[in-house]
Amino acid sequence: MSNILEMQNITKRFPGVLANDKANFQLKRGEIHVLLGENGAGKTTLMNILYGLLQPDEGEIRINGEAVKIHSPLDALAHGVGMVHQHFMLVPNMTVAQNVAIGKEPRKGPFLDLEQVSRRIRELSQEFGLDLDPDRYIWQLSAGEQQRVEIFKVLYRGADILILDEPTSVLSPPEIEALFKILRSFMKAGKSIILITHKLNEVLSISDRVTVMRRGQVQGTVQTDQIDKKQLANMLVGHDVVLPVARQ
Repeated sequence: MSNILEMQNITKRFPGVLANDKANFQLKRGEIHVLLGENGAGKTTLMNILYGLLQPDEGEIRINGEAVKIHSPLDALAHGVGMVHQHFMLVPNMTVAQNVAIGKEPRKGPFLDLEQVSRRIRELSQEFGLDLDPDRYIWQLSAGEQQRVEIFKVLYRGADILILDEPTSVLSPPEIEALFKILRSFMKAGKSIILITHKLNEVLSISDRVTVMRRGQVQGTVQTDQIDKKQLANMLVGHDVVLPVARQ
């Protein structure tokens, strides 16, 4: 698989903090790639740069082999990059279709064409197993359903690269499994997914590759099927880790 994304020598400084230190990250077309690190490792900062929420002090971003400048989320979406944040940005007293349409309102003459949005929601829901009802209100939805609305908003805007920031933090175990099933369907359809997490079990169950960050630096990228939990933990903290043994 060829690289759809390359981030080269990305450096980002805040007062007193070197958040990203010449970080390199590559994403292949049609893969699920986990960005793993403890809190403060710099992984969300790196992805916020890719999504245009932050500007790098140094470094280059290439999408489909072309160097690009991403100054805002609108720029990111124009280049096919979408991000689903840890905290949802939905309007509770509006329907799924109304939330999806915000900022990209289709028109039928002078009027908002919500039926067009609803048709697209039903089509993609069936294709990817999203199970979304465009007429339900956000306040009626579970956390997992609200997250699917956020994911759909990114798809509706044409993203081929999806960034999910700690997506399982608000989900129950059945919702996590449902999310992973959806992500695998995206991958089969040729989408490329970056999943930010600090949970080792998630890395092993969902990813094709994993990139480990520590203190703003990339420690390495490995094939998930060629590494175990202990080796990942060692990369994560920088020394040997003794994992607890489950007692029978």
